[in-house]
Amino acid sequence: MELILLLLLVVVFLGLPILSMRKQGKQINEIKSFQSQLEPGMIVQMTSGLHGRIDEVGPTTVSLELTPGVITTWDRSAVLKAVEPVEDSADFEEGEDHVGDSADAADNSENFAEGADSQVPDSPEGIEDFDSPRDGDDNSDRPRD
Repeated sequence: MELILLLLLVVVFLGLPILSMRKQGKQINEIKSFQSQLEPGMIVQMTSGLHGRIDEVGPTTVSLELTPGVITTWDRSAVLKAVEPVEDSADFEEGEDHVGDSADAADNSENFAEGADSQVPDSPEGIEDFDSPRDGDDNSDRPRD
């Protein structure tokens, strides 16, 4: 009975970590294999989560185009996986502004400017009042500078 228990403990404490290390080793080998096959034009995800299109591939670095005209250089080992291009990107034409209607932007800026709880002083003269305690501030009994 004690032999079976000892054998079970050995399997749990040695066998499971070995299986886990083998699985991680396979994943690392797959990533390294993918990194060796990088080509310009591929859309990839970096280990940081950033997505971009490969512009140039060097022996140890990769130039990644984040947006048209914005190219950054990364270590080749930072490339994690290939990403499928977004289908909706074909709807956007270069140079068009798809952010929103200018009337919507004006409405949003007016709402922001009308904020009653704004703590930013309008002029340099109001700066000394900026640090004054507010209602409900539990630090009101502290000495002021």
